[in-house]
Amino acid sequence: MDGIIKANNYISEHKDKVNGKYRPEYHMLPPVGWMNDPNGLIYFGGRYHLYYQFNPYAPEPGTMYWGHFASDDLISYESLGVAVAPQQEYSGIFSGGAIECGGKIHALYTLHTEKEGFKSEEVYSAVSGGGAFGAGKKVFDNNTLPDNISRTDFRDPCPVKVGDMYYVFIGGKDVNLNAGVIIVLSGKTLDELVYSFYIGPFAEFGEMGECPSYFKTDGKDVLICSGCRVQRRGNDFLNENSSVFVVGDIDFGRKTMTVDFIKEIDKGDTFYAPQFIRGIEKPVMIGWLEMWGKPYPTKEMGHGWVGAFSIPRELTYKDGDIFQQPVESLKSYRTAVSRGLPASADITLKFNGNGSLKIYGENGSVTVGCDGVIYLDTLDSNNMCGCIRRTNREYADCEVRILLDVSGIEVFVDGGREVISSRIYIDGISGIKTQGNVKTVEVYAIEVVK
Repeated sequence: MDGIIKANNYISEHKDKVNGKYRPEYHMLPPVGWMNDPNGLIYFGGRYHLYYQFNPYAPEPGTMYWGHFASDDLISYESLGVAVAPQQEYSGIFSGGAIECGGKIHALYTLHTEKEGFKSEEVYSAVSGGGAFGAGKKVFDNNTLPDNISRTDFRDPCPVKVGDMYYVFIGGKDVNLNAGVIIVLSGKTLDELVYSFYIGPFAEFGEMGECPSYFKTDGKDVLICSGCRVQRRGNDFLNENSSVFVVGDIDFGRKTMTVDFIKEIDKGDTFYAPQFIRGIEKPVMIGWLEMWGKPYPTKEMGHGWVGAFSIPRELTYKDGDIFQQPVESLKSYRTAVSRGLPASADITLKFNGNGSLKIYGENGSVTVGCDGVIYLDTLDSNNMCGCIRRTNREYADCEVRILLDVSGIEVFVDGGREVISSRIYIDGISGIKTQGNVKTVEVYAIEVVK
Protein backbone atom coordinates (compact mmCIF):
# COMPACT_ATOMS: atom_id res chain seq x y z
CA MET A 1 0.00 0.00 0.00
CA ASP A 2 3.03 2.29 0.27
CA GLY A 3 2.80 3.18 -3.43
CA ILE A 4 -0.86 4.14 -3.06
CA ILE A 5 -0.19 6.29 0.01
CA LYS A 6 2.74 8.04 -1.66
CA ALA A 7 0.74 8.74 -4.84
CA ASN A 8 -2.29 10.01 -2.93
CA ASN A 9 -0.09 12.34 -0.87
CA TYR A 10 1.39 13.72 -4.09
CA ILE A 11 -2.10 14.28 -5.53
CA SER A 12 -3.21 16.14 -2.39
CA GLU A 13 -0.16 18.37 -2.52
CA HIS A 14 -0.34 19.17 -6.26
CA LYS A 15 -3.98 19.07 -7.37
CA ASP A 16 -4.51 22.76 -6.61
CA LYS A 17 -1.46 23.69 -8.69
CA VAL A 18 -2.88 22.60 -12.05
CA ASN A 19 -4.11 25.26 -14.45
CA GLY A 20 -7.88 24.89 -14.70
CA LYS A 21 -8.42 27.08 -17.77
CA TYR A 22 -9.40 24.23 -20.12
CA ARG A 23 -10.64 21.66 -17.63
CA PRO A 24 -14.06 20.21 -18.58
CA GLU A 25 -16.98 20.74 -16.21
CA TYR A 26 -19.02 17.56 -16.64
CA HIS A 27 -16.56 15.09 -18.15
CA MET A 28 -14.54 13.12 -15.61
CA LEU A 29 -10.83 13.91 -15.62
CA PRO A 30 -7.78 13.39 -13.39
CA PRO A 31 -7.06 15.83 -10.56
CA VAL A 32 -3.45 16.10 -11.78
CA GLY A 33 -1.14 14.29 -14.17
CA TRP A 34 -1.93 11.97 -17.05
CA MET A 35 -5.04 9.89 -17.80
CA ASN A 36 -5.72 7.43 -20.61
CA ASP A 37 -7.88 4.26 -20.81
CA PRO A 38 -11.02 3.69 -18.71
CA ASN A 39 -10.54 0.57 -16.56
CA GLY A 40 -12.71 -1.67 -14.39
CA LEU A 41 -16.00 0.20 -14.90
CA ILE A 42 -18.59 -1.30 -12.55
CA TYR A 43 -21.79 -0.54 -10.64
CA PHE A 44 -21.19 -1.85 -7.13
CA GLY A 45 -22.71 -1.13 -3.72
CA GLY A 46 -25.16 1.41 -5.11
CA ARG A 47 -22.51 3.52 -6.87
CA TYR A 48 -20.53 3.54 -10.07
CA HIS A 49 -16.83 2.84 -9.56
CA LEU A 50 -14.82 4.01 -12.53
CA TYR A 51 -11.09 3.36 -12.73
CA TYR A 52 -8.60 4.64 -15.28
CA GLN A 53 -4.99 4.56 -16.44
CA PHE A 54 -3.22 7.19 -14.36
CA ASN A 55 0.22 8.70 -13.92
CA PRO A 56 -0.25 11.22 -11.10
CA TYR A 57 3.34 12.45 -11.26
CA ALA A 58 3.44 14.02 -14.74
CA PRO A 59 1.11 15.01 -17.62
CA GLU A 60 2.52 12.20 -19.77
CA PRO A 61 2.68 8.39 -19.68
CA GLY A 62 5.08 6.92 -17.15
CA THR A 63 4.78 4.35 -14.38
CA MET A 64 1.07 3.66 -14.55
CA TYR A 65 -1.48 3.28 -11.74
CA TRP A 66 -5.25 2.93 -11.62
CA GLY A 67 -7.03 6.11 -10.59
CA HIS A 68 -10.54 5.93 -9.13
CA PHE A 69 -13.75 7.94 -9.56
CA ALA A 70 -17.07 7.24 -7.86
CA SER A 71 -20.43 8.53 -9.06
CA ASP A 72 -24.13 8.15 -8.30
CA ASP A 73 -25.34 9.01 -11.81
CA LEU A 74 -22.32 8.97 -14.18
CA ILE A 75 -22.21 12.78 -14.34
CA SER A 76 -21.46 14.22 -10.90
CA TYR A 77 -18.43 12.46 -9.45
CA GLU A 78 -15.71 12.48 -6.82
CA SER A 79 -12.07 11.59 -7.29
CA LEU A 80 -10.88 8.93 -4.83
CA GLY A 81 -7.20 8.95 -5.72
CA VAL A 82 -5.22 5.82 -6.56
CA ALA A 83 -6.80 2.36 -6.34
CA VAL A 84 -4.01 0.12 -7.72
CA ALA A 85 -0.27 0.77 -7.62
CA PRO A 86 2.63 -1.33 -8.95
CA GLN A 87 4.29 -3.56 -6.37
CA GLN A 88 7.46 -4.33 -8.33
CA GLU A 89 10.23 -2.11 -9.67
CA TYR A 90 10.12 -1.41 -13.42
CA SER A 91 6.45 -2.42 -13.53
CA GLY A 92 3.21 -0.58 -14.19
CA ILE A 93 -0.49 -1.33 -13.89
CA PHE A 94 -1.93 -1.39 -17.41
CA SER A 95 -5.58 -1.70 -18.39
CA GLY A 96 -8.15 -4.27 -17.37
CA GLY A 97 -11.72 -4.80 -16.23
CA ALA A 98 -13.72 -5.65 -13.13
CA ILE A 99 -16.65 -7.80 -12.06
CA GLU A 100 -18.53 -8.39 -8.80
CA CYS A 101 -17.85 -11.76 -7.21
CA GLY A 102 -18.71 -12.82 -3.64
CA GLY A 103 -19.74 -9.30 -2.66
CA LYS A 104 -16.40 -7.80 -3.71
CA ILE A 105 -14.99 -6.07 -6.79
CA HIS A 106 -12.57 -8.41 -8.55
CA ALA A 107 -10.30 -6.50 -10.88
CA LEU A 108 -8.20 -8.14 -13.56
CA TYR A 109 -5.37 -5.97 -14.84
CA THR A 110 -2.18 -6.16 -16.86
CA LEU A 111 1.08 -6.14 -14.91
CA HIS A 112 3.44 -4.57 -17.45
CA THR A 113 7.16 -4.98 -16.77
CA GLU A 114 9.88 -3.50 -18.96
CA LYS A 115 13.62 -3.20 -18.29
CA GLU A 116 16.72 -3.23 -20.49
CA GLY A 117 15.04 -4.97 -23.43
CA PHE A 118 12.97 -7.34 -21.27
CA LYS A 119 9.19 -7.01 -21.51
CA SER A 120 6.31 -8.97 -20.06
CA GLU A 121 2.54 -8.46 -19.81
CA GLU A 122 0.72 -10.79 -17.42
CA VAL A 123 -2.81 -11.12 -16.07
CA TYR A 124 -3.17 -10.25 -12.39
CA SER A 125 -6.20 -10.25 -10.09
CA ALA A 126 -6.92 -8.05 -7.07
CA VAL A 127 -9.92 -7.57 -4.78
CA SER A 128 -11.61 -4.49 -3.29
CA GLY A 129 -14.63 -3.70 -1.18
CA GLY A 130 -15.02 -0.39 -3.01
CA GLY A 131 -11.82 1.38 -2.01
CA ALA A 132 -8.21 0.61 -2.87
CA PHE A 133 -7.37 -2.90 -4.08
CA GLY A 134 -5.25 -5.38 -2.17
CA ALA A 135 -2.13 -7.06 -3.46
CA GLY A 136 -2.52 -8.67 -6.87
CA LYS A 137 -1.71 -12.24 -7.88
CA LYS A 138 -0.97 -13.84 -11.23
CA VAL A 139 -3.88 -15.92 -12.57
CA PHE A 140 -2.73 -17.13 -16.01
CA ASP A 141 0.39 -18.72 -17.49
CA ASN A 142 1.26 -17.00 -20.79
CA ASN A 143 3.31 -20.04 -21.86
CA THR A 144 0.08 -21.98 -22.43
CA LEU A 145 -0.96 -19.69 -25.30
CA PRO A 146 -0.84 -21.05 -28.87
CA ASP A 147 2.52 -20.59 -30.57
CA ASN A 148 1.19 -17.90 -32.95
CA ILE A 149 -0.12 -15.68 -30.12
CA SER A 150 2.29 -13.18 -28.58
CA ARG A 151 3.23 -13.85 -24.96
CA THR A 152 4.50 -10.30 -24.45
CA ASP A 153 1.87 -8.18 -26.27
CA PHE A 154 -0.98 -9.60 -24.20
CA ARG A 155 -2.99 -7.07 -22.25
CA ASP A 156 -6.22 -5.49 -21.01
CA PRO A 157 -8.19 -8.43 -19.51
CA CYS A 158 -11.96 -7.88 -19.33
CA PRO A 159 -13.97 -10.45 -17.30
CA VAL A 160 -17.60 -11.46 -17.83
CA LYS A 161 -19.73 -14.29 -16.49
CA VAL A 162 -21.78 -16.46 -18.85
CA GLY A 163 -23.77 -19.18 -17.12
CA ASP A 164 -21.55 -20.68 -14.45
CA MET A 165 -18.28 -19.83 -16.22
CA TYR A 166 -16.07 -16.78 -16.27
CA TYR A 167 -14.66 -15.64 -19.59
CA VAL A 168 -11.89 -13.08 -19.92
CA PHE A 169 -11.33 -11.17 -23.18
CA ILE A 170 -7.73 -10.00 -23.71
CA GLY A 171 -6.09 -7.95 -26.43
CA GLY A 172 -3.32 -9.65 -28.35
CA LYS A 173 -1.39 -10.26 -31.55
CA ASP A 174 -0.90 -13.08 -34.03
CA VAL A 175 2.89 -12.85 -34.37
CA ASN A 176 2.97 -14.85 -37.61
CA LEU A 177 0.58 -12.41 -39.34
CA ASN A 178 1.46 -9.26 -37.33
CA ALA A 179 -2.28 -8.87 -36.85
CA GLY A 180 -4.53 -8.04 -33.92
CA VAL A 181 -6.72 -10.65 -32.22
CA ILE A 182 -8.85 -10.93 -29.08
CA ILE A 183 -7.97 -13.91 -26.89
CA VAL A 184 -10.61 -15.55 -24.69
CA LEU A 185 -9.62 -17.25 -21.41
CA SER A 186 -12.01 -19.19 -19.18
CA GLY A 187 -12.34 -20.48 -15.65
CA LYS A 188 -14.81 -21.64 -13.04
CA THR A 189 -13.30 -18.96 -10.80
CA LEU A 190 -11.14 -15.93 -11.45
CA ASP A 191 -8.25 -17.40 -9.48
CA GLU A 192 -7.02 -19.69 -12.24
CA LEU A 193 -7.70 -19.15 -15.94
CA VAL A 194 -7.00 -21.32 -18.98
CA TYR A 195 -6.76 -20.52 -22.68
CA SER A 196 -10.00 -21.13 -24.63
CA PHE A 197 -9.93 -19.55 -28.14
CA TYR A 198 -9.31 -16.31 -30.00
CA ILE A 199 -11.37 -14.01 -32.22
CA GLY A 200 -9.92 -12.59 -35.42
CA PRO A 201 -7.63 -11.52 -36.87
CA PHE A 202 -9.59 -8.76 -38.58
CA ALA A 203 -8.15 -5.82 -40.50
CA GLU A 204 -10.09 -3.54 -38.11
CA PHE A 205 -7.92 -4.78 -35.20
CA GLY A 206 -4.76 -3.46 -36.87
CA GLU A 207 -1.42 -4.87 -35.72
CA MET A 208 -2.54 -5.34 -32.10
CA GLY A 209 -5.93 -5.71 -30.47
CA GLU A 210 -6.37 -3.73 -27.25
CA CYS A 211 -8.98 -2.98 -24.58
CA PRO A 212 -11.70 -5.52 -25.44
CA SER A 213 -15.04 -5.30 -23.66
CA TYR A 214 -18.19 -7.38 -24.04
CA PHE A 215 -21.95 -6.93 -23.59
CA LYS A 216 -24.98 -8.87 -24.80
CA THR A 217 -27.92 -6.71 -25.83
CA ASP A 218 -31.08 -7.25 -27.86
CA GLY A 219 -30.01 -10.81 -28.59
CA LYS A 220 -26.63 -9.80 -30.03
CA ASP A 221 -23.12 -10.19 -28.68
CA VAL A 222 -21.33 -6.84 -28.91
CA LEU A 223 -17.57 -6.79 -28.56
CA ILE A 224 -15.69 -3.51 -28.56
CA CYS A 225 -12.02 -3.53 -29.43
CA SER A 226 -9.33 -0.93 -30.02
CA GLY A 227 -6.73 -1.56 -32.70
CA CYS A 228 -3.18 -0.27 -33.05
CA ARG A 229 -2.02 1.06 -36.42
CA VAL A 230 -5.20 0.15 -38.28
CA GLN A 231 -4.77 0.80 -42.01
CA ARG A 232 -6.75 3.75 -43.36
CA ARG A 233 -9.72 2.74 -45.51
CA GLY A 234 -11.55 5.60 -47.21
CA ASN A 235 -13.14 7.69 -44.45
CA ASP A 236 -12.42 5.05 -41.79
CA PHE A 237 -9.45 4.70 -39.44
CA LEU A 238 -7.92 8.14 -39.94
CA ASN A 239 -6.12 8.08 -36.57
CA GLU A 240 -3.04 6.16 -35.50
CA ASN A 241 -5.35 3.87 -33.52
CA SER A 242 -9.10 3.29 -33.64
CA SER A 243 -11.96 1.51 -31.84
CA VAL A 244 -14.70 -0.65 -33.33
CA PHE A 245 -17.93 -2.46 -32.54
CA VAL A 246 -17.88 -6.14 -33.50
CA VAL A 247 -21.48 -7.35 -33.60
CA GLY A 248 -22.53 -10.96 -34.00
CA ASP A 249 -22.95 -14.20 -32.08
CA ILE A 250 -20.38 -15.85 -29.81
CA ASP A 251 -20.68 -19.58 -29.13
CA PHE A 252 -18.54 -20.08 -26.04
CA GLY A 253 -19.06 -23.85 -26.16
CA ARG A 254 -17.90 -24.19 -29.76
CA LYS A 255 -15.32 -21.42 -29.27
CA THR A 256 -16.38 -19.37 -32.28
CA MET A 257 -17.78 -15.94 -33.16
CA THR A 258 -19.97 -15.34 -36.19
CA VAL A 259 -19.64 -11.65 -37.13
CA ASP A 260 -22.54 -9.67 -38.62
CA PHE A 261 -20.63 -6.40 -39.02
CA ILE A 262 -17.71 -4.35 -37.71
CA LYS A 263 -18.15 -0.59 -37.36
CA GLU A 264 -15.84 2.24 -36.30
CA ILE A 265 -17.21 3.73 -33.07
CA ASP A 266 -16.23 7.38 -33.44
CA LYS A 267 -15.24 9.31 -36.57
CA GLY A 268 -13.35 12.02 -34.68
CA ASP A 269 -9.68 12.36 -33.73
CA THR A 270 -10.32 11.98 -30.00
CA PHE A 271 -11.86 8.71 -28.77
CA TYR A 272 -10.12 5.49 -27.75
CA ALA A 273 -10.16 2.42 -25.48
CA PRO A 274 -13.89 2.37 -24.61
CA GLN A 275 -15.19 -0.09 -22.05
CA PHE A 276 -18.66 -1.26 -20.96
CA ILE A 277 -19.86 -0.75 -17.40
CA ARG A 278 -20.44 -4.06 -15.60
CA GLY A 279 -23.23 -4.61 -13.08
CA ILE A 280 -26.03 -2.88 -15.02
CA GLU A 281 -28.64 -4.28 -17.39
CA LYS A 282 -28.20 -1.88 -20.31
CA PRO A 283 -25.02 -1.35 -22.33
CA VAL A 284 -23.25 1.89 -21.34
CA MET A 285 -19.68 2.55 -22.44
CA ILE A 286 -17.06 5.18 -21.66
CA GLY A 287 -13.99 5.97 -23.77
CA TRP A 288 -10.84 8.06 -23.43
CA LEU A 289 -11.51 11.54 -24.84
CA GLU A 290 -8.02 11.72 -26.33
CA MET A 291 -5.90 9.76 -28.80
CA TRP A 292 -2.35 8.49 -29.20
CA GLY A 293 0.05 9.99 -31.72
CA LYS A 294 -0.95 13.66 -31.39
CA PRO A 295 0.06 16.75 -29.38
CA TYR A 296 -1.58 17.34 -26.00
CA PRO A 297 -2.11 21.09 -25.58
CA THR A 298 -2.50 21.09 -21.78
CA LYS A 299 0.86 19.32 -21.51
CA GLU A 300 2.55 21.66 -23.99
CA MET A 301 1.12 24.70 -22.16
CA GLY A 302 2.33 23.42 -18.77
CA HIS A 303 -1.14 23.07 -17.27
CA GLY A 304 -0.22 19.91 -15.38
CA TRP A 305 -2.89 17.50 -16.65
CA VAL A 306 -3.94 15.56 -19.75
CA GLY A 307 -6.98 13.43 -20.53
CA ALA A 308 -10.67 13.00 -19.77
CA PHE A 309 -13.44 10.44 -20.09
CA SER A 310 -15.95 10.71 -22.89
CA ILE A 311 -19.53 11.26 -21.83
CA PRO A 312 -20.93 7.85 -20.85
CA ARG A 313 -22.87 6.58 -23.87
CA GLU A 314 -25.94 4.34 -23.84
CA LEU A 315 -25.99 1.88 -26.73
CA THR A 316 -28.98 0.54 -28.64
CA TYR A 317 -28.99 -2.16 -31.28
CA LYS A 318 -31.76 -1.57 -33.82
CA ASP A 319 -32.34 -1.78 -37.56
CA GLY A 320 -29.16 -3.83 -37.86
CA ASP A 321 -27.00 -1.02 -36.48
CA ILE A 322 -25.56 0.36 -33.21
CA PHE A 323 -26.67 3.79 -31.95
CA GLN A 324 -24.99 5.84 -29.20
CA GLN A 325 -26.57 8.51 -27.00
CA PRO A 326 -25.34 10.43 -23.92
CA VAL A 327 -26.64 8.91 -20.68
CA GLU A 328 -30.11 10.16 -19.81
CA SER A 329 -28.98 11.50 -16.42
CA LEU A 330 -27.15 14.36 -18.17
CA LYS A 331 -30.49 16.05 -18.85
CA SER A 332 -31.09 16.67 -15.14
CA TYR A 333 -28.13 19.11 -15.17
CA ARG A 334 -29.47 21.20 -18.07
CA THR A 335 -30.94 24.70 -17.99
CA ALA A 336 -32.40 26.36 -21.11
CA VAL A 337 -30.38 29.30 -22.49
CA SER A 338 -31.98 32.07 -24.53
CA ARG A 339 -28.91 34.24 -25.19
CA GLY A 340 -25.19 33.63 -25.60
CA LEU A 341 -23.45 30.30 -25.18
CA PRO A 342 -21.86 28.85 -22.03
CA ALA A 343 -18.60 26.91 -22.31
CA SER A 344 -20.44 23.79 -21.08
CA ALA A 345 -23.56 23.21 -23.15
CA ASP A 346 -25.91 20.73 -24.79
CA ILE A 347 -26.95 21.97 -28.26
CA THR A 348 -29.53 20.39 -30.56
CA LEU A 349 -29.99 21.51 -34.16
CA LYS A 350 -31.57 20.21 -37.33
CA PHE A 351 -30.16 20.50 -40.82
CA ASN A 352 -32.61 20.65 -43.70
CA GLY A 353 -30.01 20.67 -46.48
CA ASN A 354 -26.58 22.31 -46.53
CA GLY A 355 -25.74 24.63 -43.64
CA SER A 356 -23.47 25.13 -40.65
CA LEU A 357 -23.33 26.09 -36.98
CA LYS A 358 -20.19 27.85 -35.76
CA ILE A 359 -19.26 28.00 -32.08
CA TYR A 360 -16.94 30.95 -31.56
CA GLY A 361 -14.90 32.68 -28.88
CA GLU A 362 -12.15 35.24 -28.50
CA ASN A 363 -9.42 33.39 -30.41
CA GLY A 364 -11.02 30.66 -32.49
CA SER A 365 -14.04 28.66 -33.52
CA VAL A 366 -15.31 25.19 -34.27
CA THR A 367 -17.93 24.34 -36.90
CA VAL A 368 -20.49 21.58 -37.27
CA GLY A 369 -21.92 21.53 -40.78
CA CYS A 370 -23.79 19.64 -43.45
CA ASP A 371 -22.55 19.51 -47.04
CA GLY A 372 -24.03 16.17 -48.01
CA VAL A 373 -22.42 14.53 -44.99
CA ILE A 374 -22.19 15.91 -41.44
CA TYR A 375 -18.76 17.24 -40.55
CA LEU A 376 -16.84 18.64 -37.57
CA ASP A 377 -14.21 21.28 -38.41
CA THR A 378 -11.67 22.01 -35.64
CA LEU A 379 -9.03 23.71 -37.82
CA ASP A 380 -9.54 27.06 -36.04
CA SER A 381 -9.86 25.67 -32.51
CA ASN A 382 -6.24 25.98 -31.28
CA ASN A 383 -5.83 22.27 -30.56
CA MET A 384 -2.43 21.98 -32.34
CA CYS A 385 -3.72 19.33 -34.73
CA GLY A 386 -7.10 20.57 -35.95
CA CYS A 387 -8.81 18.65 -38.71
CA ILE A 388 -12.09 18.10 -40.52
CA ARG A 389 -13.82 14.80 -39.81
CA ARG A 390 -16.91 13.53 -41.61
CA THR A 391 -19.63 10.94 -41.29
CA ASN A 392 -19.74 7.96 -43.61
CA ARG A 393 -23.42 8.36 -44.45
CA GLU A 394 -25.00 11.20 -46.37
CA TYR A 395 -27.70 13.19 -44.59
CA ALA A 396 -30.00 15.66 -46.31
CA ASP A 397 -32.35 16.11 -43.35
CA CYS A 398 -30.74 15.32 -40.01
CA GLU A 399 -30.87 16.13 -36.30
CA VAL A 400 -27.53 16.66 -34.57
CA ARG A 401 -26.78 16.91 -30.85
CA ILE A 402 -23.57 18.62 -29.74
CA LEU A 403 -22.05 18.22 -26.29
CA LEU A 404 -19.65 21.08 -25.60
CA ASP A 405 -17.54 21.06 -22.44
CA VAL A 406 -14.83 23.76 -22.27
CA SER A 407 -12.18 21.78 -24.20
CA GLY A 408 -14.18 18.82 -25.46
CA ILE A 409 -16.82 18.36 -28.14
CA GLU A 410 -18.88 15.26 -29.02
CA VAL A 411 -21.28 15.36 -31.97
CA PHE A 412 -24.10 12.78 -32.12
CA VAL A 413 -25.58 12.45 -35.62
CA ASP A 414 -28.95 10.94 -36.58
CA GLY A 415 -29.84 9.67 -33.13
CA GLY A 416 -26.28 8.53 -32.52
CA ARG A 417 -25.90 6.37 -35.62
CA GLU A 418 -22.54 8.15 -36.05
CA VAL A 419 -20.48 10.20 -33.56
CA ILE A 420 -17.58 12.63 -34.10
CA SER A 421 -15.47 13.73 -31.10
CA SER A 422 -12.54 16.10 -30.67
CA ARG A 423 -10.80 18.53 -28.29
CA ILE A 424 -10.84 22.33 -28.66
CA TYR A 425 -9.01 25.12 -26.81
CA ILE A 426 -10.91 28.34 -27.47
CA ASP A 427 -10.81 31.21 -24.98
CA GLY A 428 -14.01 32.99 -24.02
CA ILE A 429 -16.57 30.82 -25.84
CA SER A 430 -19.56 33.13 -26.12
CA GLY A 431 -21.86 32.45 -29.04
CA ILE A 432 -23.02 30.59 -32.11
CA LYS A 433 -23.64 31.61 -35.69
CA THR A 434 -25.72 29.66 -38.19
CA GLN A 435 -25.69 29.73 -41.97
CA GLY A 436 -27.81 28.03 -44.58
CA ASN A 437 -30.42 25.40 -43.87
CA VAL A 438 -30.27 25.13 -40.07
CA LYS A 439 -33.87 24.63 -39.06
CA THR A 440 -33.93 24.70 -35.26
CA VAL A 441 -31.38 25.31 -32.50
CA GLU A 442 -31.91 24.58 -28.81
CA VAL A 443 -29.22 25.45 -26.29
CA TYR A 444 -28.95 24.24 -22.70
CA ALA A 445 -26.29 25.14 -20.17
CA ILE A 446 -24.89 22.23 -18.19
CA GLU A 447 -23.76 22.90 -14.65
CA VAL A 448 -22.46 20.29 -12.25
CA VAL A 449 -21.77 21.33 -8.67
CA LYS A 450 -18.45 19.90 -7.47
